[in-house]
Amino acid sequence: MKCTGKEWDTCRVEKMGCTGCYYDEIEVDEYIRTEKGYILKVDNEKKVLKGLKFLDVQYGKVTKHSKDILDLIKVGDILKIKEDNEVCYIGLEEDTITINYSDIKESIKNGECELLAILTKEQFNSNCFKVVQ
Repeated sequence: MKCTGKEWDTCRVEKMGCTGCYYDEIEVDEYIRTEKGYILKVDNEKKVLKGLKFLDVQYGKVTKHSKDILDLIKVGDILKIKEDNEVCYIGLEEDTITINYSDIKESIKNGECELLAILTKEQFNSNCFKVVQ
């Protein structure tokens, strides 16, 4: 959100280097996804800090937020899911005809499988060892 003159005058957060904040938009118990690929749950402590540069510096700017963590999943993320007592990891570079993230999210919502963890594509790319052949 970009501040207009009125919001800028009454801003309750640090103005130095402000790139716009989500101070009044993100609520406690929502999930946020940052440009550096972090997914965080907003608690009372982060509610106070999220309007400050803390998140920008440590995790990057907030790119999306939602009460439902499934809304934050992007193509390229790796999902750890459990289905019929079997645990597997799914990571797709792009949605395909045979399998896509929409179908996986729908399966999770319907209770056909359980989401155990998410590794964002940004985190994977910054921490993976690329095999050169």
